[in-house]
Amino acid sequence: MEDLIIGAGMTSYPAGVHLRVHVYQSNLRPALSLICADDVEPYADLTANVPQVDLAEDEVLIAWWNLPADVITAVLATGMFAPSRTLAVGYGRGAVWKIQSTELLEWIADARAEATADAPVPRRTANAS
Repeated sequence: MEDLIIGAGMTSYPAGVHLRVHVYQSNLRPALSLICADDVEPYADLTANVPQVDLAEDEVLIAWWNLPADVITAVLATGMFAPSRTLAVGYGRGAVWKIQSTELLEWIADARAEATADAPVPRRTANAS
């Protein structure tokens, strides 16, 4: 999936973008970002982390207020996502998309496992009696 170029030829970014997967450290939800296909520079965050929004394990909150319409259309055209619902977020509306791609779900599971393995282990203190 890393080699998939999304939206090559778009007006907003003709080279297209790559999808990158991480997780938000606070709740291990998918943190999806878009990277420029030509120079590997960050393009935009696809998702937003709003902890109070109730999401299923296979759902993400799309930061569509932060993205050009042609990028959103190109990402949806991959078939990896399906629009699920919209909801109030701050002063606007956010889109919730269901992840349709088994490969993407596996990639997210790997990112969660890596983040969990890298998390600091709480130190135990001796109880002075």
